[in-house]
Amino acid sequence: MSGHRPEPRVFFGHQSVGQNVLDGVRRLAGRGEPVPVVEDALIGANEQPLLKIEDFDARVRGGLGDRVDVAMMKLCYIDVTARTDVEALFGTYRATLAALERDYPEVTFVHVTVPLTTERGGLSRLRARLTGNDRYGPDENAARERLNALIRDAYAGGHVFDLAAAESTRPDGSRVTGRHGGADYFALHDGYASDLGHLNDAGAEVAAAAWLRAVARAASTAPGGER
Repeated sequence: MSGHRPEPRVFFGHQSVGQNVLDGVRRLAGRGEPVPVVEDALIGANEQPLLKIEDFDARVRGGLGDRVDVAMMKLCYIDVTARTDVEALFGTYRATLAALERDYPEVTFVHVTVPLTTERGGLSRLRARLTGNDRYGPDENAARERLNALIRDAYAGGHVFDLAAAESTRPDGSRVTGRHGGADYFALHDGYASDLGHLNDAGAEVAAAAWLRAVARAASTAPGGER
């Protein structure tokens, strides 16, 4: 038998920021970067993180778990706000992924941190607060950091695509940080942002490079081979 290992097959469940990441992957591929075989889908609905978790679970169990090597899902910044019960949300996520890992041992599951928003646009944030539709203040990013810290801690030593770290790390290696309620948090670097929460071309490529590294690490531990 040949020792050649086929390109990993990846399922990525996401919404719009995930599409930004995959756009970056395609641009990197166009410049010769090796990329995996990707099957992606828009899962659930924004502002309904539990539905996204349920949809990801259903898709893996609906056949994807029998044909991919790596699988991951991503919540969006608008799924996690200052009103979110972060511990309960993480508990549901962790229980769901533990069951998937038990039932699909040949799939390597990668855990994704929640993307962030910028701290620019004071008028936009004021307008959002006045309309009761604020997703862009320090308290929102602080809630996302609480969830991201739980993900990093729970899966330390495992497989994590730290999207929040990629988004908040400037080209010089420094981080965009703030402090709220006595705790530090991170924010999306303005230079990577096309608006308050989505990625421009530069940000998409930075995130895509981190995504590819995470996939490569996961694929290196996956059983691989034809199914």
